[in-house]
Amino acid sequence: MTNKEAYILFCKKESEIPLFSKPWYLDVVCGEEGWDILMIKKGNEVAATMPFLKKKQFGFSLSRMPLITPYLGPYFTKKFRSAKQREKLMRVFIEQLPKFDFFDQNIHPSITNWLPFYWEGFEATVRYSFLIDLSQSLEEIFQEISSNYRNNKIAKAQKVIKIVSDRSLEEFYDVQKMTFEKQQMKVPYSFEFIKIFDSILGKENVRKVFFAIDGNEQIHSVAYLTWDKETAYFQMTGSNPKFRNSGASVMIIWEAIKFAKEVLEKKHFDFCGSVIEGIAKVRQEFGAEQVSYFNLKKFESKLLEFLYKVK
Repeated sequence: MTNKEAYILFCKKESEIPLFSKPWYLDVVCGEEGWDILMIKKGNEVAATMPFLKKKQFGFSLSRMPLITPYLGPYFTKKFRSAKQREKLMRVFIEQLPKFDFFDQNIHPSITNWLPFYWEGFEATVRYSFLIDLSQSLEEIFQEISSNYRNNKIAKAQKVIKIVSDRSLEEFYDVQKMTFEKQQMKVPYSFEFIKIFDSILGKENVRKVFFAIDGNEQIHSVAYLTWDKETAYFQMTGSNPKFRNSGASVMIIWEAIKFAKEVLEKKHFDFCGSVIEGIAKVRQEFGAEQVSYFNLKKFESKLLEFLYKVK
């Protein structure tokens, strides 16, 4: 049995594996042959796992973050989560990693100690996500939202906007394109990719798409919510710049939070991070807690490191 086959069986039993590390998710975002897994066993028990993307580009061997994937990194089973055990297991993972010209991975916010990687020559950048604790009552969560958002944007939008989920995926993608084009950027994934991605996540029943529309059926804002056992992820969003003052982009977040709390009964709502000032401020307006996570990098190719820094 290969490591990947063993990992697929392991994930069927281990319910706490994060969404982004599940084999079928990795198949979509990396391609079935585009990822592999490191596994450490203690006796007959799996102690830890670590998926990674593997890619060849311009003759270089790369392991970077896949599309639409905020976190990867090590996962430790319950019996092996002490600080000392995690540290030892991470050292083993570093030894097991195949040689890459460039390694670049975001590790889950639950991993707060990256020292074993530092000791082996990796660099880390601190990034931030924003989390809402859904164990509070809905009223408590709502009161944590800034008064401007509560009394102005959400209240204003609720008079003219309704939230539906029966519009097409193509319309969702079109609104996302508008958002990227406003920032003079290209959408980093094709519509064909999103179709496959959505089909798989729909089959696994771990996603819901929200559309904020007005009385004329015009789409003001969209959101794509995903989830695993404990956490709902505000994974993709977009707005039509023509309606930026309608409050729909704020209202749709609130509706996603309510859905995660009341329907999904999750413990956490994760905005999936951003260090962009405008986006970070929106998350803070929702009373979300700023949580740090690490982006780990290591170059083995001096040429690639030079080209990366020049770019």
